[in-house]
Order: sequence, then C-alpha cells, then structure tokens
Amino acid sequence: MQQPILAAAATLAVLATPVWAQPGGPRGLPSPEVIAGASSFKPPHLADYARKLASQPDITGAWKPLDPADAGPGPLFDPEHGVWSGKLQPGEATFGPLPGTYIRDIPYRPEYRKRYEALVKETTEGKSRDTFAACFPFGVPRMQGATPVSFDIVQAPEIIDWNNNYGRSQRRIFLDGRPHPAPEAMDPTYSGHSIGHWEGDTLVVDTVNLIGGYYDETPAPYSDKLHMVERIRLIDTNILEDQMTFTDPVMLEKPWVVTRYYQRWFGQGPGGGMPRDKVPPPPPNKGPYVQGGDRIVRDFFELNDRPCVPNVRMDANGFQVMLLPAEIEAEQAKAKGQGAK
Repeated sequence: MQQPILAAAATLAVLATPVWAQPGGPRGLPSPEVIAGASSFKPPHLADYARKLASQPDITGAWKPLDPADAGPGPLFDPEHGVWSGKLQPGEATFGPLPGTYIRDIPYRPEYRKRYEALVKETTEGKSRDTFAACFPFGVPRMQGATPVSFDIVQAPEIIDWNNNYGRSQRRIFLDGRPHPAPEAMDPTYSGHSIGHWEGDTLVVDTVNLIGGYYDETPAPYSDKLHMVERIRLIDTNILEDQMTFTDPVMLEKPWVVTRYYQRWFGQGPGGGMPRDKVPPPPPNKGPYVQGGDRIVRDFFELNDRPCVPNVRMDANGFQVMLLPAEIEAEQAKAKGQGAK
C-alpha cells in the first residue's frame, strides 16, 4: 500500500514545481561566440513596444479608493449600499467596519443570504472569521474594494501589475491575447487568473480561478466558482472607475454589479512622490476628490517584502484567536530569523 501513496506524493511534487524549474527548459550557458561578442552587441530597443503602450490611457500610479461622504468607519466592499452599525467614539480608530455593519442587496441565494446574516451576527458577538490578520493575503476581489490604503498600477503593453502592499496581494492582467488555462490545469489562487483587452479607452478584465473568500470584513463570502468581469476607465485625469460584475453559480442567484471609484494619489514625505505642498491646487469646479487638478502626479510603493507577523491565529472553527504578547514576540523573532537567511 505504500507505493501508490508515494506515487501520488511524487505527482503532487511535480505539479507544484514552477514551469521554469521543470525538465525541458533552457539549459547550459551562452555559447562562447555570444559571450565573446557581448561588448559589441546592440540590444533591441523598446520603440515598437512603447508605441503599443502609447495608445493606452494612462492609469499608471497609486490609487486611493473613494467612499461616499456619509460612509461609516472601516472599508466596505460596496459602501454605496452599506448599512453601518454604530459610530466611533472620539480617539477610536479601525481598519475594518464596526461589528454589525453589512452590505444590503447582495443577490445571494436564500441559503447564502441566511449564511451572510449569521456571519454578520457573529461579528456583534466578538467573533471574526477574517483571515487577513493571520497573514493570509487579501486576494482579488477584496483588494479592489475593501482595502483601507492605496494600491498602485504599473502598466505595459502586454501586462498590467496591480499591487496592494498592505494586503500583501498582487494581480497580473495579461493583455497578450492568451486565454485562461483549462480549469484542470490550474490550481486556485488568491488573485486568480486575469486576462484583459482594451475596448477603446476601457480596459475589460476577466478573472477566474479564485480561492473562495470574503469580499470584505463584514464578512461577505464568495465561492471558488466566482467569475469577475471588470470595465475600468478614466472618467477624469485623476479619477478611475471600476465597474465589477460578479457571477457566482454557487452563492449568487443573479449577477452582482458594484462600481468603485479611485483617486490618483501622490506621496507625502521622503520617498513618497511629490510632497503635498508642491502639488498645484485643483482648478475650480473640479470636485472635492481631485488633487493636482489636470496634472498627473504619480506615486509608487516601496517593495514590502518583510515577513508577515500575525496578530491572531485561526482556530478549528474558523474564528480568530488573539495571540498573546509573548506569542507575537515569538512570531517577530521567527520573522527576523527568516529575513536573516
């Protein structure tokens, strides 16, 4: 009985090996002729590639999610349809919604509507199923709509990178015409697999293959069958719109459409783009959210590759359990040890 088990383990090991590390890839050093001619080699330049990029609208830079003026505390995936529970007391702060807050009108199937109601009730009892504090990544779609901080976008003709340092999440949108891999050839990931194309000035993105999770900390759930289609466009120089349509054959009885807006953000202080006092004031009648007027002021994050130190662990029932100060110190020491290797 041992041989089948070992064979299965070997198969899993091969499946887990990155494509670039599997047998059959490039092997060996460059030829002696290539090495000898290195000093005289004239590399190709990016002129043609840059011309492809020049036709795209400029969405590169850091973007801050915008919420309605009457939104309550803490990020909510769909704040325009949020029902907010309570208010913060003077001096209080939160990175998540207050217990009991929920999103109305999510078209859940009846059994999952009851499930969401039960999850919201748990938060009022001091229970949380949010895994982010235990060092699980945000993933997509949460990084699109339920993050308390900015994210940045770096675009190229054939790929767009969308990064959220705080949520320890990154998505790659392939624009080179490739299809999604066959379902049996993919393992689900937090960010899924995204392909996109431009329809005029609108970026259309199709995302599948997501690990099931929560849209936000209320926590509104989605299944691993979620299919996400986005229509992303600039509606002003520094305002980005993302219309997201979700279909989930497991949890939703019809498509759910959520539209979010983001403001192009600029850094404050050393290493963070342009200081606030150097950014020109917005022109009259351009709205309260536009900073920098019609001028593009880009910001980018420094790479956050520090090991994550959890504040909680998840118990057997899927609830957060607070770590004691000594346990957090032990995790910090472990993280430092990992960084020293």
